[in-house]
Amino acid sequence: MNKMTRNCIEIAPRALLLAAGVVLTVVLISVMINQFESAQEMVNISSEMINERTENLKNGDILDMDGMEVSGSDVLNVCKKELGKGLNITLKNGSASITYSEESSLTKLRDYESSEYIKPSTRWKCNVVKNKNEILTEIIFTRKGD
Repeated sequence: MNKMTRNCIEIAPRALLLAAGVVLTVVLISVMINQFESAQEMVNISSEMINERTENLKNGDILDMDGMEVSGSDVLNVCKKELGKGLNITLKNGSASITYSEESSLTKLRDYESSEYIKPSTRWKCNVVKNKNEILTEIIFTRKGD
């Protein structure tokens, strides 16, 4: 056998092994990329679920009041807890409607002399407003007839 044929015979298996190695490497990288994308999607879903549960825990007591009739003292307690934290509280009393967002508004709601005073024994209907991301943005209390 001549030397050139012998070199081709020795090189051919090495070339096949190299090609097989490259193909296996590409397949392995593809599988790893696919697994990484799946894992990333699962992390995103888990993160959304955790955020939703955190939001529900944070606003659970308020969400429980949605659609319920509550007392004026409950309204004052919610105002005390939530005013100044980025949540609007709207009080509808007949045709008048006032929206509060600052903690300093609480003094007017507790002052007997103020026209905005909330009597603890009055009855109010609570409605909760969320944005498209299911984040609590406003609480609306509508005064019920005495």
